[in-house]
Amino acid sequence: MYNNSRLASSIRKALTFGALSALTVPLSFQASAQSTPSNEGVEKISITGSRIVREEFASSSAISVFDAEDLKNSGVTSIDEFLKFTPAVSGFQLGATTNNGNDGQRKVDLRGLGFNRTLVLINGRRQIGDLNDDGAVDLNSVPFNLVERIEVLKDGASTIYGTDAIAGVINIILKDDFEGVDLQFDHGRSAEGDAQNTSVSVVMGAASEKGNIVIGLEYNKQKEMVQADRDWAFDGLYSELQGDGSYLAVPSGSSNSRRIRGVPGLAGNYIVDETTGQVRPFDPSRDTYNFSPVNALVTPNERWQMALNGKYEIADDTQAYMEASYTRRTSAQRLAPDASFGVTADYIGIVSGQAQRNDLVPASNPFNPFGVNASGADGVLGTADDLNPYGIENQTVRVNRRFVESGGRRFLQTADTFRFVTGLNGELGSDIYYDFAYTFAQNEVVNETKFYHRFDRWETAVTPELCNADPACAAAGVIDPFGPYGSISDEQMAFISANSLKDLGLAQMQLWQFNLTGDFGELDGGTIGWSFGIEHRKEKGDFIPDEFTSEGLTTGGAADPQSGSFSVDEVYGEVYLPVTSDLAVEMSARYSEYDTSAGETFNYKIGVDYSIIDQVRVRAGYATGFRAPNISELNQQDETDFPVVESYCEFADRRTDITDTIRQNCLALLGEDNLGADGEFGFAWQSAYTTSAQEGDELEAEESVTKTFGLIFDNFDIEGLRGSIDYWDIKVDGWIESDDINSLLYACLNSPNLTATACNAFPNGLYDGIFPGDATGAFGNLGTLSAKGIDFEAEYKMDVNFANANTMQFRLSGSYLLERIEDFPIVGASETAGTAEGAAVFPELKVNGMIGLNSDDWSLNWDIIYIGEADDRWRPAEITSDAKAESIVYHDLVATYTFSNVTLTAGINNVTDEDPPYFHSAFNANTEPGAYDVIGRRYFVQTKFSF
Repeated sequence: MYNNSRLASSIRKALTFGALSALTVPLSFQASAQSTPSNEGVEKISITGSRIVREEFASSSAISVFDAEDLKNSGVTSIDEFLKFTPAVSGFQLGATTNNGNDGQRKVDLRGLGFNRTLVLINGRRQIGDLNDDGAVDLNSVPFNLVERIEVLKDGASTIYGTDAIAGVINIILKDDFEGVDLQFDHGRSAEGDAQNTSVSVVMGAASEKGNIVIGLEYNKQKEMVQADRDWAFDGLYSELQGDGSYLAVPSGSSNSRRIRGVPGLAGNYIVDETTGQVRPFDPSRDTYNFSPVNALVTPNERWQMALNGKYEIADDTQAYMEASYTRRTSAQRLAPDASFGVTADYIGIVSGQAQRNDLVPASNPFNPFGVNASGADGVLGTADDLNPYGIENQTVRVNRRFVESGGRRFLQTADTFRFVTGLNGELGSDIYYDFAYTFAQNEVVNETKFYHRFDRWETAVTPELCNADPACAAAGVIDPFGPYGSISDEQMAFISANSLKDLGLAQMQLWQFNLTGDFGELDGGTIGWSFGIEHRKEKGDFIPDEFTSEGLTTGGAADPQSGSFSVDEVYGEVYLPVTSDLAVEMSARYSEYDTSAGETFNYKIGVDYSIIDQVRVRAGYATGFRAPNISELNQQDETDFPVVESYCEFADRRTDITDTIRQNCLALLGEDNLGADGEFGFAWQSAYTTSAQEGDELEAEESVTKTFGLIFDNFDIEGLRGSIDYWDIKVDGWIESDDINSLLYACLNSPNLTATACNAFPNGLYDGIFPGDATGAFGNLGTLSAKGIDFEAEYKMDVNFANANTMQFRLSGSYLLERIEDFPIVGASETAGTAEGAAVFPELKVNGMIGLNSDDWSLNWDIIYIGEADDRWRPAEITSDAKAESIVYHDLVATYTFSNVTLTAGINNVTDEDPPYFHSAFNANTEPGAYDVIGRRYFVQTKFSF
């Protein structure tokens, strides 16, 4: 599907003898002859969140800046790995440690408001996003070895950059004035020797009086690590009630192992005993399948990158510039082997003439213990030598067989991303500068899936008469789905497997920008600055599924082809008013017109920067913002997921998080035997949840309001000491999302006689047996999402004179999340600050600290990362062994030494080898890998040669 996204901003303004190479890069400024004497030789800079060139770095918005040295000292080899531990990042982070639910991309989430509400820019301009999903930028596509610094604007910026900048902006500035050659080798591995990462890169640059060029080449390889490699992840844990009333986290596998169910006349589940070959009751304590060990804990990722930045002065007042980058990324994920889950496919069975489940085994199957061969050696059912002592035969049954013989499901991606920017900038008369740019970006992703099995061959493979009529099946033989693991041959697996399914995603973005910036007039505080620009952006995307995928013939589900595009025209303006030497006011506005249901939108922002005294400044802002629905959302069709559902009827007499109404409804639904103090269901349950776009409604743009207020402390008598504290408040109306299935279940159960609107989400009943039933829901502008918190930063640099060191630096930054509320009309409001769930952690407090010691040729840094505790969102403490993701502290050490033209760096991450916290509702590896470190103690070395 194609997306035409709104124009991303960021301008390049050329000055005499130089140009602003990127929206936020401080550059040496030389004024023109028409400049006033007071401005001559003054350095002017532009900052993320503004396009006006200023003489001082003063802003009404909070900005965190990380340079190449910070990235080097962290030992990471991708931007997401660095940013995910920074205080402003919260919620769910997508990276190398996300296996289930990942497709090889890397994304970060500012403020916990979602990837697609965090705008990622390269040199102040947009990069193409994931148009077939959430629209967010894959950080794999950023040339890592060319990163000069990362600026994180922690404020809404829709007036400057357009859509998606609700939570803030991550602006990645690339090197554009480098001269010489840097050759760098990196290698890192865990203390156990696994999770190895290796990279080789070269940066080359040359310059003349007219211009310069910088070229970067990089190869990076991350090796796989599976859950079997870590004791805490080897088993899927689930809390089990003990005899003394306590709970213990015990290994809990999947009942989709070799479980036989649906036997007419027999209640419960059964299995063919591996030792005796006799049918016996299914025992969850020994017959479940441990799906954890084969899952990837660190996913393999390989990147090849080429990038080029260049500029050339083609006339006295005109400069041409260009940016180009290409990234090829190959990545993979690994899940436990597929199973005959019992899903109903679109495939119509040959025998039944109805939609065929992929777990039915006919009575004619020679291995069916309840089929035509159910009698023992004496031919009489129920006798001592009988392998089926239950007196039942000639029955079709259902079997949930795990296909261990396949080795596991594999998901592989090959992604090619190309981005090209070209433009002119220069001077138009006195103190007016222009920038005209064209950006073209394209992304192609091939998603390959292996070892799902085929619905259309299951019936044939287990039915003798159908198998014998199919030459390929006859050659392989009728499958025994009841036998021990390893009993299905390679030929039989090949017959039922749908290997190498290939889905293709295509995306393209074109962006035209024309911007003017300049000065006019004077106020008591200085020169008035302004900028104005127009933008046109067009995005398009296609999703072409494999024919098996489009027809829904595998257990991987169905996906429809999609194609779409949109375009947007925008105009913006900004003015900077230095009212007095102590007071400055910033105002900006943007008008956007989409050719989709987003329609027209107008947004504005006003900011104030005021010096109370020399040591204290106040900054405050009020801004409206928006996020236009992306192509994937505009083309939303029925989509089915299988989320873990909390059954509020389990341990109903012990819980403190439910009401008497819920207890009464649980009693009516399930009966006394399944409730009470010991009403334990025993494992995590996943229901099917199908969402679809609201009928008759068109998606509108999300609208946001951001309010900020902060204090900046500087200019103390103690030289080198400065700090800030900022309050922020963001509210998003028309939040494009679906109700959470757990909230729907709670709202329904909490209504007398199950009369709440939320009950309509369970068309086939609230419960299927003793477990929550499947649900349906709407997708659209359904909710409100809001968050507020306090950020703080402090830094102190001091001169020292010991051990050949000359500087010591202390740095502290943190964020305290005061509240994060999800509010939907049907289910009500839910506070999520300080909570942890299956795929997102919202700790109230995150803090980073650093102590650094530097000399002319060496440095030593100690970094400290603190992540506060978070309560399990769905399980109270009284019915689980662990209802809290405990707080955790990571310590990192890194040392550098430079001699001649060689710089050596060596470091240790997670020095104390901390395991990630376990909590009950964790979905991947008993924790949330996107929020915590799952590798453990890790060593890294880096060698750089500079010529």
